[in-house]
Amino acid sequence: MKLEINAKCPHCHQRIELFYDGVAEPKCPECQQGYLPHVTDDLRESQLLTQCAVCGCSDLYRQKDFNRKIGVGLIVVGVCLAFFTYGISLLIVTLIDWALVRKVNEVGLCYLCHAAYRSSDIVGRLPVFDLVLHDHYRNVREANSGEKSQEQPQV
Repeated sequence: MKLEINAKCPHCHQRIELFYDGVAEPKCPECQQGYLPHVTDDLRESQLLTQCAVCGCSDLYRQKDFNRKIGVGLIVVGVCLAFFTYGISLLIVTLIDWALVRKVNEVGLCYLCHAAYRSSDIVGRLPVFDLVLHDHYRNVREANSGEKSQEQPQV
C-alpha cells in the first residue's frame, strides 16, 4: 500500500505532503511530532480508510482530483471566444473539460481538516460529497476558531 497524504500537521500546522506505507509512523519535518496520530488497524491491515489519520474524523468523501482554476479558466476562454467563433468555442471547451475530468483520478478528503488522500484502491471505497456534512463541519470549524480567538487576551 502506498498512500499519498497532504495535510497540515496537527501540532505545528505546517502543510506536509508524504507517502505512507503502512509500516513506519511518519514524523513532521518541522516539529518532529507524530504526523498521523489517528491511523487505524483497518488502514494498516485492510487498506480501509474509516477515519482521517490526521484528525480522527470519521466522515470522509471522494471527488475528482481536478484543478478548479483550470476548469474555470477553460470556461472563461470559451466565453471570451464565443462571439468570434459563433459559440463553437464553448462546445470545444466543454469537450476538453469533459476529457480532462474523465482522465483524472479521485482524491479522498476529510470534511473536518481537509486532509487529502490519494490512492485509487483506498479512495474508491469512500462515499461521494455530502453538502449537509460539509456545512456541519464548516460550522464546527468556525465555532472552534471563534472559541480560540475569544480565549486569547486582547492587547
